[in-house]
Amino acid sequence: MWPRVAHRFVGYLEEEAVYSYTEYLADIDAGRAENIPAPEFAIKYWNLPAEARLRDVVLVVRQDEAGHRDVNHELSDEIAGRK
Repeated sequence: MWPRVAHRFVGYLEEEAVYSYTEYLADIDAGRAENIPAPEFAIKYWNLPAEARLRDVVLVVRQDEAGHRDVNHELSDEIAGRK
């Protein structure tokens, strides 16, 4: 597979992840999903405060996915000679 196409495709997959986490946040905020305490492993991995909740975890994971999305689209643009 061509690197440019592969990076663009992964960028679109990451964008879908951002969208999915945004929908999950809406469910938490609307009370359709319980905002339980964050798992200890998530608190440690993401360096969250001890009182972090699920919503906090979803926010940092969505931010991470957005960063991956941006990097992959930028790499695709770079390979295509647009940067």
